[in-house]
Amino acid sequence: MKVHRSRSVRRTEVTTDGRNLVSHAGTAMLSELADRTGLTRGLSEAMAGCGISWHTHDPGVVLTHLAVAIADGADCLCDIDTLRKNSELFGEVASVTTAWRAVKATTAPELRAIAKAVAKTREVVWRAAPPGDITIDFDATLLDVHSEKQDAAPTYKHGYGFHPLGAWCDTTREPLALMLRPGNAGANDTDDHLELLDQAIGALPAGVPS
Repeated sequence: MKVHRSRSVRRTEVTTDGRNLVSHAGTAMLSELADRTGLTRGLSEAMAGCGISWHTHDPGVVLTHLAVAIADGADCLCDIDTLRKNSELFGEVASVTTAWRAVKATTAPELRAIAKAVAKTREVVWRAAPPGDITIDFDATLLDVHSEKQDAAPTYKHGYGFHPLGAWCDTTREPLALMLRPGNAGANDTDDHLELLDQAIGALPAGVPS
């Protein structure tokens, strides 16, 4: 991949003089964490075979910026513009069109590779701060939509939308695995729980007590 930059944040200098204040500086720390733990690089490698020629924006940086935007409160893809307006922190951020191309190119092979990249990053972080015994928490939540989105369906509460199922590490509050399901999916579906449990265990570093 011929790209110009493989970091998701610019190097900044932290001072205590109260000058040159920059908004979203805390958000930039999330990008810095992704770079330092190898997540940005791992996402780039996961997207290497997606079929897009990346000439300006590293795909790992694009996905990292999207994740940071969500952590900053984004609820739609165009909210990545918040990061674009803070170029002094994030440098050149991909346009909404480029970000959409990255999302569209994330198919099943890329999703599997991304999961492996996240698990590898988790191993790096947990090695520095071991969480101890692990408890995996499952929870299904109704998500209403206002139009007929793909795979949306009526819910048991007479709404319309999705019924995603998630697995979290209760010790660290990290999401380990998520499953997008139609609104009529059962909250206690055994097959879905077993499939998600397998994914959640695969997301844990080897040798972690649970």
